[in-house]
Order: sequence, then structure tokens, then C-alpha cells
Amino acid sequence: MAIREKDLLQIWNGQRSQRITSQLAPTILLAAVLALTTTGKLTYKSPADLKAFAIGLVAAGGVFSVTAMLASIRDSRALTRTMHEVDDISQLGLSIAKNSNNLLVTGLFFVILSLFNFVILCLFLFKK
Repeated sequence: MAIREKDLLQIWNGQRSQRITSQLAPTILLAAVLALTTTGKLTYKSPADLKAFAIGLVAAGGVFSVTAMLASIRDSRALTRTMHEVDDISQLGLSIAKNSNNLLVTGLFFVILSLFNFVILCLFLFKK
């Protein structure tokens, strides 16, 4: 089966859109938690059940966010490897084909930053 660059570019654009869209809900969730903490509505003095709810909500959102992002990156990396098999590839195709390692680094940083945010929230809410 011949691989067409145009088809791969359409898939690439779909994957890029999925990576962006998968982060909208978690971003709104984090913005809401940040607003609550900066306005003093959610602090280490808040009731334990409220803190547990906020942490659980952020954890659940984070797990779904990280899972969606990593799945999209995995699929996009497969596409970048497939792009190397295209005959008569354009400069855009070559540029996309070179993104495999960048996607891997992006995924790694995404996981690290997600864990960092979660730990900082926990430390903030449970400091003494």
C-alpha cells in the first residue's frame, strides 16, 4: 500500500488538534484551583474534605490529561516514523518526520510538570 504524504499530513493535523483539545478541560480545572488558592478560598486551613476533593479532582483530571497526551504523542510518533517511508516528500513532510524525538521530550516534560503541579498543590494544602 502506497503511503501518501497528503494523507499523513491530514492525520498529523488531527493528532496536533487532539493534543491541544485534550488539554482544555485540565487547563480550566487548574485555572479554577489556582483562582481558589490565590483568592484564599482554598488554603491549608480549608476543611479536610474540601482539600481531599480538590486534590482528587486535580489528580483525576491529571491522569486523564496525561493519558490523553501520551496516547496522542505515541500515535504522532508513529506517524513521524511513517513519514520517512514517503516517496518524494516535501519540506513540510521532512520537518514533521524530524519531530519524533521532540514529541518524546514533550511527553516527558508534560509528565514531569504534571507531577510537579500536583505535588506543589498537595504541599500547599497540607502545610503546617
